[in-house]
Amino acid sequence: MSLVFYIMLALLIILVAIDIALRLKKEKKPQLRKLEKGEELISTSNTMKLDASLLPINWAYLIIKHGENRGKDFKIIKDETTIGREPENDIVIPNPTVSRFHAKITRSEDKYFIEDLGSANGTMVNGIRVTKELLHDGDIVQLGDVVLVFKCL
Repeated sequence: MSLVFYIMLALLIILVAIDIALRLKKEKKPQLRKLEKGEELISTSNTMKLDASLLPINWAYLIIKHGENRGKDFKIIKDETTIGREPENDIVIPNPTVSRFHAKITRSEDKYFIEDLGSANGTMVNGIRVTKELLHDGDIVQLGDVVLVFKCL
């Protein structure tokens, strides 16, 4: 037989070996399953086990709906988040109708409250001027001329 035949046969064997190796590699994926309530993870792993009590149950955001920077969102991760024009605030809204220290959002037992800090133009929730109000997912918050939507996931 010719040399070309042997070269073609060797290439075919190499390609089949690569195909088998790739298929075996795919089969070695770890099988994942959801842990049942109260069940603990008992195995050696190179990942860190997290205590669920350390993780936040929900996340909250304020998203600018009307005003400069429309669409910008602010994640609320602290127990007390201040909002205003000054850079010292957690959420800075550089709008002249927003007071320097306009309002604060407080998280208490996975509930969020907004409180006006004596602002000149007031704080509105769903069109009603408030001093302190419980926030719900989808509430419309207005600080001066800036309109935001509160999202809680």
